[in-house]
Amino acid sequence: MNDLLTQLIECNQWQFIGRLAADPEMTYFESGASVCNARLLVNRPGQRRDDGQKPYGFKLKLWNNKAQAFADVARKGNLVKVDGRVETESWTDRGTGEERRGAVVNVEAFEVMAKPGQGQQAAPAAAPPAAPATASAWGAAPLGSQPEDEIPF
Repeated sequence: MNDLLTQLIECNQWQFIGRLAADPEMTYFESGASVCNARLLVNRPGQRRDDGQKPYGFKLKLWNNKAQAFADVARKGNLVKVDGRVETESWTDRGTGEERRGAVVNVEAFEVMAKPGQGQQAAPAAAPPAAPATASAWGAAPLGSQPEDEIPF
């Protein structure tokens, strides 16, 4: 990818709404850190189910408390809204040995909006015990926990 394009992508805050392609996967490290990986499928603008277009796929990555909270409430097929930074990631393809690059969304806040079959209607997820799961990127209180007159913007 062009270095300027990479810099523009990495310095912006992005928001995606889509459905999870599979259940989230947790990985725990000896250091005590944990990471959750998931795949989000986002329909292309104007896409219909029967038009043959494939949705965009994005790798999601969440760390520590947010990771555990996401893994506890999110499941395959859930309609999910995520806020985060898009960064590039490099890896070696296990099958071919080729160097690959792709985009990953480092999620800073999320909301499970609907279960499979509920369409676009919002269905609140069970509130996870860890407050950072829905906290904004600036460390504010969890979304929806402040009266409207106290919202900092």
